Amino acid sequence: MFSDWQAISVVSEGLECFGGQGYMEDTGLPAILRDAQVLTIWEGTTNILSLDVLRSIAKSEGQVLVSFFATVQSNLDSCVNFPELASLVMLVQDALNRLGEFSQRARLKGTGFLEVVARDFAYSLTRIYIGGLLLKHASWPKASPADIYSAQRWCEQDLCPVDMADRAGAYNAEAVSMDTTLVYEGSPLLLKGKL
Repeated sequence: MFSDWQAISVVSEGLECFGGQGYMEDTGLPAILRDAQVLTIWEGTTNILSLDVLRSIAKSEGQVLVSFFATVQSNLDSCVNFPELASLVMLVQDALNRLGEFSQRARLKGTGFLEVVARDFAYSLTRIYIGGLLLKHASWPKASPADIYSAQRWCEQDLCPVDMADRAGAYNAEAVSMDTTLVYEGSPLLLKGKL
């Protein structure tokens, strides 16, 4: 799910690097871009896959999340003896803690709320997990300076966007209503109250 969107972004950037030549069919780049864009359709749309994440959590009665948190924590614990990674470990640990707090708040708000936040929640899971993996890799004995730098670059972004958006009120009833209006304004379905 997350890698599908990343593929589109990476290929688009690569195509842009070639300038006008990047758009020429004989370079092969346009075909790669088309293939990347279809991934989000073949693998399932991001929203559907995000709902699948929620279903797996519900089906496992939360054990999937317990396993997720334990795995990420184990990856972070493997970096304890590396002072050059300490600030990055703190960033991922903070994001993991915020995700845990958000999960507790979200559980109390019910299924409807979870469906609204599903995509951002799945992206937060992904970003945090990748951060933990990159740090674990950066702590290996044969890790290069580039390995450490890539972990640094990754961990400097907001790893838990679902928590930030929730705290900003992005999921309250008014915001959800405005999001619907933004997409469907003027639509006969909206005017008839069918959305």
